Amino acid sequence: MKNRASPNTYSETLLSRETLRGKYDDILGESAKHLEVLKSVDLFAKSSSTVLITGETGTGKELIAKALHTQSPRAKHPMVIANCAGFVESLLENELFGHEKGAFTGADWQHIGLFETASGGTLFLDEIGELPIRLQAKLLRVLQENEIRRVGGTEQIPVDVHVVAATNRDLVESVKSGRFREDLYQRLKPLHIHLPALRERQEDIYALATYFLAEEAKHYNQAAKTLSSEALLLFHTYAWPGNIRELKGVIESAVLFAEQNTVILPPHLPEELRTSQAPQVSLPDAAGPSFKSATAPEGSTLSFPIGTTLEEIERSAILETLARENGNKSKAADVLGITRATLRAKLSTSNA
Repeated sequence: MKNRASPNTYSETLLSRETLRGKYDDILGESAKHLEVLKSVDLFAKSSSTVLITGETGTGKELIAKALHTQSPRAKHPMVIANCAGFVESLLENELFGHEKGAFTGADWQHIGLFETASGGTLFLDEIGELPIRLQAKLLRVLQENEIRRVGGTEQIPVDVHVVAATNRDLVESVKSGRFREDLYQRLKPLHIHLPALRERQEDIYALATYFLAEEAKHYNQAAKTLSSEALLLFHTYAWPGNIRELKGVIESAVLFAEQNTVILPPHLPEELRTSQAPQVSLPDAAGPSFKSATAPEGSTLSFPIGTTLEEIERSAILETLARENGNKSKAADVLGITRATLRAKLSTSNA
């Protein structure tokens, strides 16, 4: 009889990419919270019901919306994107539902709106929290009846569209303040995907940063630069209010500031990263090894000021070991004498 796996190991097995039906090669990350998102995409892509994606700015909501479309039975049909904050109310209504010839001054021809354009496919309503109240009522009717009426028209036109909506707003608070209709929120919320902030999935930072470094190398037709262990420590102590989008921008600027240097060092990073919580940790070997090194040089040490908590010391040791093992979690876990599942748990539960 086989021994039962520990809860952490069992959870890790359940959330491995191999258990997912869809292919998400362009959506990087192995953290448990990120894999939960991909698991939801797997489940919801089969449904024709509206999906709501929430998360802070820069967390990749449009990327998840595209994954929902490409993994769905509608993938051969178009995915159309509408930014609900990009138009004044009258123009947005026209964009979404279209208009009939003569509907208003200047309407010299019939205009087909995005709901009809996306028929058979997916309509992504980005920034749904910014949709004006009057249009919220009209959208609710469309979701209930699967038909639209063009501006200036009288005919109800059937539409077959999978609606995916996204917002960085707290819609519960928006409902309480009267900025968002409760009945529309109730319609949207059953299939809900919440994207974790980058600070909540820190074990994915190295993979994301490495990917963006490779993209920059392609752009400039040069060998990819690497991150120094000190730079990675700064990445893990920073809160990333702009999330993945901000990380991408930091990498782009760091590559330029590094110029001919093959390693990204702290001076190449923006001031807000260099002045985050990093001063709690001091590395005597200031130049530090690059990620090219798979093992730490003999005598390399971490030092901590009086008053540093055990949790901070443990986290710094984990991050430094990850850096010196080229981001390989299995090797880092072996060096630290813990299981890979424990390593992942320690990284995901920390609030650095």
